[in-house]
Amino acid sequence: MGIDMRSFLIPGAIGLSVCLSFSTPAAAAYVTGADLVKECESNEANKVYACMSYVAGVIDYQIMQQSLGTQPSVDFCLPDDLSIEKAAVTVMLYLEKYPMQGSFIAAPAVTMALQQAYPCAPMKPVRRHHRTE
Repeated sequence: MGIDMRSFLIPGAIGLSVCLSFSTPAAAAYVTGADLVKECESNEANKVYACMSYVAGVIDYQIMQQSLGTQPSVDFCLPDDLSIEKAAVTVMLYLEKYPMQGSFIAAPAVTMALQQAYPCAPMKPVRRHHRTE
């Protein structure tokens, strides 16, 4: 009873092709502020779309946290009629104002930009009435 080498070669070839298709360096696994600016300011529609999709993804994640009752450390409350395009412009203006954010991961810059432009209304303190007898 011998070992059929084909049973090892086919999965090995598939595994190798999957590994090679993701052969970008680990540092490219995230988007920096500078990367986001480059995408948003591109003349290529697919890059601008990638920029807006990134901003939309950060917004979606934040809204999900809010809906679960998780209190994000940086919170924002967007108007219902805010477009993704306007949100992306808000982020670009923030990154232009704070260029030092360019070397860091873009997601916190997106949340800080939107929080600065669209802060949530402060919660009113709960007043408890005590009866005096």
